[in-house]
Amino acid sequence: MARAPFQVAPLRSLLPLGVLLVALALLLPARIADPWRDAVLDRVMMALPPAPAPEIAVVDIGAVDETGAPWTRAATARLLTRIAEAGPRAIGIDMLFAGDCDGPAAAALVSAMARAPAPVVTGFLLADQPGGALPPAPLAVAPGALLWPAPGAEAPCPAITAAARGLGSIALPGDADGRVRRLPPGVLVAGQPLPTLPLALARLASVGDGAALIGAGALRLPGRLIPLDRGALRLVPSAPDLWPGRSHDAAGLLRAPAIGALRDKVVLIGSSLPERGGLRPTAASPVTPSVQIAADLTGALMSGRMATRPGWAAGLEAAFLLGAGLLLLGLTLRQPPGRAVLAGLALAAGWAGLALTLWQARLWLIDPLGPGLLLLVVLGCALGLRAARAARAEAALRARLAQTLPAALVSRIAADPGLLRLEGETREVTALFTDIEGFSAAARRLGPRDLVAQLEDYFTLTCRIVLAHGGMIDKLVGDSVHALFNAPLDQPGHEAAAIACARALRDATEAFAATHDLGRTRIGLETGPAVLGDVGAGGRIDYTAHGDAVNLAARLQEANKDLGSRICIGPELARRCPEGLRPLGEVEIRSFGRRALWTCD
Repeated sequence: MARAPFQVAPLRSLLPLGVLLVALALLLPARIADPWRDAVLDRVMMALPPAPAPEIAVVDIGAVDETGAPWTRAATARLLTRIAEAGPRAIGIDMLFAGDCDGPAAAALVSAMARAPAPVVTGFLLADQPGGALPPAPLAVAPGALLWPAPGAEAPCPAITAAARGLGSIALPGDADGRVRRLPPGVLVAGQPLPTLPLALARLASVGDGAALIGAGALRLPGRLIPLDRGALRLVPSAPDLWPGRSHDAAGLLRAPAIGALRDKVVLIGSSLPERGGLRPTAASPVTPSVQIAADLTGALMSGRMATRPGWAAGLEAAFLLGAGLLLLGLTLRQPPGRAVLAGLALAAGWAGLALTLWQARLWLIDPLGPGLLLLVVLGCALGLRAARAARAEAALRARLAQTLPAALVSRIAADPGLLRLEGETREVTALFTDIEGFSAAARRLGPRDLVAQLEDYFTLTCRIVLAHGGMIDKLVGDSVHALFNAPLDQPGHEAAAIACARALRDATEAFAATHDLGRTRIGLETGPAVLGDVGAGGRIDYTAHGDAVNLAARLQEANKDLGSRICIGPELARRCPEGLRPLGEVEIRSFGRRALWTCD
């Protein structure tokens, strides 16, 4: 008996999916998937990195100078003199030289800057209080430009400021997950526009004293127009295995008889040591030295090849989703499911190929996965709806035919129907602080490269655990992780999630310590109200949380030393989640008096 031709599904059966498709296409430009898209684009940038700028060199300051003595500002002055003798195009210093402005070391640094034939740019930080006078920069700002505002600055010594050819901000803001992805090209200190360190250095190295213009969508240097990503410089971090190729050990340069490798290079001086406080999470590594970030941005500015997500990108993604989705719905109405699936996979793969081609050719950041996956979701819903309709039709057919036909025959007809021919706030948080036992001794025992490598593994492990429990990585400081639960968005049950995270951290870091040259991890937790947003911390601006619960969690992490515990829990968190806890007794906590403490060890 011949098989009946393929049956066309009624148009009204897929109408809800058409509405869903239009809604997704309209919502896509509203950036509802920014965290997902940023994670995808991070992987694209690391998998298909652009060619590194050959004119960039990094000088990495370690713990000791050429004599084996601890590194000092005087050693930095000697280093600057040696680098200047090599004939670089420009020198950028990713450090702040504040305090001790009248000593001989400061005088030596001023002298080295003044004598350097190449322009020298040094850094300043932002502060949450007025003060820190800075000289004006040749920088113009167009309406709508993105500048990071601050009421004041933490400036270098006045003599150092006068000796340098330029100043640049070395503050690095992070996204909600803590990763550094975008850097405003300039900052606004008490109403005065000033460049970031990469912009100040690239300007002097490329065009001398020519002025720069920051616009809403582009940065203009004389003879060069550089696109911006939402008004910011989009960081494309170089992979850690590429850092040694452009990096030079500072102590080694001081010992070397000649350093011709730096001739005609743009040199950035900084440090990758954790205790210098310059490690930041990026797409390349959770412990990327800030000097490497500055080098990547400076190289991109000088080459003019800056990654950007064009303003029309979201509209293009939405247009693809809508057009391809309507096409697939039409195929689902008229073609067998297998053909619709093949067409959907081909459209998704074609879109991904187009996005990756645009990235490699123009450094345009187009989401290669999101629109294609949403397209396949719509296709899956359409096929699921058809399958459900087929199942209902089969059930109805079985029920109807079972009244007049034998069961075996009904099964045959159901298997082959052809036989019949017929879808900045105040909030309560749970703060978690960690610290590694004996880290200072480990830092002295390990070399800089080994220490950074072990910390990278450690932070990869601990940050993954925190994120898996719904926490936000507030910051990484030295060897410590500062995390917040119930921030920046509501997280029901954040108290229990934080305790579960602490237990997971304890177990995972116990195994980690057994195979690495790092000590055990101590953890402190407490719950309470806190102020979140861009607020001051130590005279600097940072997205963080301020409140008694946050401060107490930090104290409780330290209290583990005396209590012999690994996890110390404050009274409010213990009151809310008492299960599985045991008391540690009342303990005197600095600035908080006597408090009843608990542990889940």
